[in-house]
Amino acid sequence: MRCLRRSLWGIGHMIGASVPETRQTVLQKPMAMASSSALLPAGRDLPEENLRLTPWAKARRRIKTLGVKAIAQSGVARLAGWGLGGKGAILMFHEFTHCNRAKFGSGCHVEDFDLILNALGDSGRDVVNLSEAVRRLNDPDSQPFVVLTFDDGYRSNVELALPVMERYGVPATIYVPTEAVTRTINAWWLGLRDIVRKNDRVDFEPTGTRYSCPDYDSKVATLRHLIAWVWEDFRRADMLNQTFRDNDASLPDLAEKYFMSESQIVEADRHPLIEIAAHTTTHRALRLLSDDEVRSEIADNKQFLESRLQRPVTHFAYPYGQPSLSGRREADIVQSLGFQTAVTTDPGCLQTTHVDDLYLLPRQDCEYSEDGLANAVCSINGVFGAMSGLRSSMVGSSGSDH
Repeated sequence: MRCLRRSLWGIGHMIGASVPETRQTVLQKPMAMASSSALLPAGRDLPEENLRLTPWAKARRRIKTLGVKAIAQSGVARLAGWGLGGKGAILMFHEFTHCNRAKFGSGCHVEDFDLILNALGDSGRDVVNLSEAVRRLNDPDSQPFVVLTFDDGYRSNVELALPVMERYGVPATIYVPTEAVTRTINAWWLGLRDIVRKNDRVDFEPTGTRYSCPDYDSKVATLRHLIAWVWEDFRRADMLNQTFRDNDASLPDLAEKYFMSESQIVEADRHPLIEIAAHTTTHRALRLLSDDEVRSEIADNKQFLESRLQRPVTHFAYPYGQPSLSGRREADIVQSLGFQTAVTTDPGCLQTTHVDDLYLLPRQDCEYSEDGLANAVCSINGVFGAMSGLRSSMVGSSGSDH
């Protein structure tokens, strides 16, 4: 098994499968171009950048796709699953779409989702809800399983994904932040996507830069760059209001367009295949908040949902996953508030040991526009979790030598 883990790490190092794309160096920055002050208020001028995906970034993406497909189709993933797949896996999705290109590669194509559910049926793993997953973790003789989870409460969860789920008869949990429902959420990721989509030039006030993005390639590069800029420090999410105003982006309108309404979440929760769960009030990074603020963020969201659904809400997802956490603090607060589980975005499968700590559960990101099925097959068999763990341990070992 050690040899298999080492081999998977080597493959992962080549394909970059364990590195979030927004954190990779994928851009090339030509020398600043002459800017046009006509797009700015009088007396204002900004240096201009034209970001492109580098040839290496494109090649890396192709290599990753080929590598993931080879692992999935050759049987290596299934072989790895015997030792790495554990008792089960929690799969993570956000939006669903009929066209990944329209969302610059984000979200899960609904046809990929169909293929994934079909493959799960053939794999011998049952698709169960989170409460059943906990029960199976406590039962050494239980069948292997998969849990489907959708973050943020997008309309496409019920408009596109639910009809597919109904065909296969499989359940899913939808994590909903309060302010997505009230249309007051700072959905900065939607705002950035909107201004890049609508504009060939984006005046980005926080960095004093104008980004030229007249075509699809430059729009993808610019959007990845801006999202990565926020992920470097989540406090930057609160610095974007002027940029959204300057570029004619309305976050309340985007929330109305993309997120479910209050009546829709109530109706969805009544469906036998859907369970609504908690995801904080504002979707802020919890690491930035005090103990009392974290408790309020989570408890108020729980109360909001319970008052509308008329039932206990027992499952929770951390916004942004691990980068949003400061350690055990958030997990201890979630547990004290009476939740049964809490999920992160750390890759990995569920092992029997997770029954002793149900408040930092790993999840597998299953949104990969090039080959969603192959990505999911590798995910449920623990391939990416092994790659990520080995990468971290080897980097840590290297650092400890200095």
